[in-house]
Amino acid sequence: MNPAFPYRMAVFDMDGTLLGPDHKISAENRDALHRLRDAGVELVIASGRFQANIAEFEARLGFSGWIISSGGAVVSHGGTGEIIHEITVPQDLALELFHRAREAGISLIGYHNTGIFCDAQTEWTRLYNRRTGQVPIADIPALIATGLQKLIWTTSAARIAELTPAMQQEYRGRLYAVNTEPETLEFLSPRVNKALALEVLATRLNISREQVIAFGDGNNDIPLLEWAGMSVAMAHGQVAARHAAKKVSPPGDPATAVARSLTEYFHLPVSTPS
Repeated sequence: MNPAFPYRMAVFDMDGTLLGPDHKISAENRDALHRLRDAGVELVIASGRFQANIAEFEARLGFSGWIISSGGAVVSHGGTGEIIHEITVPQDLALELFHRAREAGISLIGYHNTGIFCDAQTEWTRLYNRRTGQVPIADIPALIATGLQKLIWTTSAARIAELTPAMQQEYRGRLYAVNTEPETLEFLSPRVNKALALEVLATRLNISREQVIAFGDGNNDIPLLEWAGMSVAMAHGQVAARHAAKKVSPPGDPATAVARSLTEYFHLPVSTPS
């Protein structure tokens, strides 16, 4: 372990953090991850994405490790598929949200341990499909009966902006409601967040909180940034995320903010990609 980098685990959000505005990982960030691995650091991706999607991303980077997916609802291993943590949405509330969305003409997406599904193809589910991959139609109430990791309302950005504070207030203490994209409002168990999932994983690996560094940019990264012994919010990220983190990335290209932070703040040597 590099004595100038005193962390045993590094945890990264994907969209807006590891990935640039083009939704791709830059050569600089890729190089930084490999240098961390070479230094013996446990790399963890913590994202709202589905676990299989994150595992594919890791595989393209050349490693398989622990994954925190569905916004913290699941902790699994990208290589073995082992699940050590899963929390699903309370079924009665999920059904309530399903019927309310149907009545209001809001499109629905559900994350289940078998995949990502929608209740019907609409302009909003097609937009989500372009971002995440195939989202087939399924019987959402049937999936609710066996446990959804999260339920998503998706509609126009203006309508989501209006709905978010009202739904957060109405379901306070009963559901965790978070706006992660302009057109989506996600509902999860109130016990779900990336920090709790990370604590479960760190305990499993016998890694202390002080030995964890986390990187994020969004509202759903706030618990993660607060929990980790060291944390860096992206300068281009949400204001609340920047306030929650111990540091903010140096100014510059958003696509290389992670690598730049590791180099300038923590003295991890990162070579210039050829």
